[in-house]
Parts: sequence; structure tokens; C-alpha cells
Amino acid sequence: MNPEVSRIKDLLFEEMELALTTIASLLSMIEEEHWEYRPRENMRSLIELARHLVQVPEQELAILQEQPMEQVRSLVMSVMHVKDAAALSEVMHRGVSALKDYMNNLDEADLLHKSTAPFFAKHQPSVQIKWLIEITTHIYHHRGQMFTYMKQLGIPVSMYDLYGPASKSWTL
Repeated sequence: MNPEVSRIKDLLFEEMELALTTIASLLSMIEEEHWEYRPRENMRSLIELARHLVQVPEQELAILQEQPMEQVRSLVMSVMHVKDAAALSEVMHRGVSALKDYMNNLDEADLLHKSTAPFFAKHQPSVQIKWLIEITTHIYHHRGQMFTYMKQLGIPVSMYDLYGPASKSWTL
């Protein structure tokens, strides 16, 4: 594989690994009484958001592999009763590992040119590298939502919890 293409893929997985580490840390800060918090009636509760977030890699992998809706639904159902931070983190670890295996087994031509479409939008296929970008941004979107929920609950989270020690030296 072209080293530049491989580097881009590796950088996306580095970002995903950072998200994975910080999400696991954030989840460990949530107390039992926080899980049912819902900022508004038309929004997910914190536990619903956490369950969705940790499933993004595995669920999106199933979708990009053009698995049927029933298969994707079964993934969603598999975590419906999980409330433990460690168990939720494990779901995400497993999904990132499977996604990484899939993407690393693609050759350059497939990574850059093979298109697949989700069951809900067969007329909108995307190439595999675009899927990887979308999955990474999807994870970060929901991590930001979870961080905001936690702030609203008064859980003492900061930029340090999102970006690590380097963020302590940042100034605006």
C-alpha cells in the first residue's frame, strides 16, 4: 500500500484510539444515578447515548459491509441492558478492533475505490476510506454530546478528560 495512504488510515485509527481511551475514562466517571438523565424530552438519556456511542464502530462496520437491517438491529439489542462502564467500554474496544481488522485487510484499491451502501440508502454508496472518516467523526460527535451531558450533571470533567495532559498547557 502507498505509504501516504497507509499513514492517513493510521492517523484516523490514532484518533479513534484517543476517543476510545477518553470515552472509557468518561464512562467510568458516571454514577448509577446519572444514567437516566435526559436533557430534553426529545433527546436520548445518558445511558441511551452511551450505548449508542460504544456501538458506533461495530454498528457502522456492519452497515458498511452491507449487512441487513436485522443484523444491525441485533447489535443494538445486544447492549440494551448494559449499564456497566467497563462492559460498555469493552463493546467499543471490540468494535474498533473489528473495524481495524477489516480496514487493514483492504488493499489500497479497495480502501480508496470500493463503494458500499447502507441498507437505508442504497442509492448513496461511499468508498471505504470515507466510511472510516465518517465513523471517526460520528464517534467524536457523540463523545462531545456525552461530555456536555456530564457537564450539565455537574460531573467534574474538563478538556483534560478529552485531550489528555497536553491540554493543560493550551491557552486561548
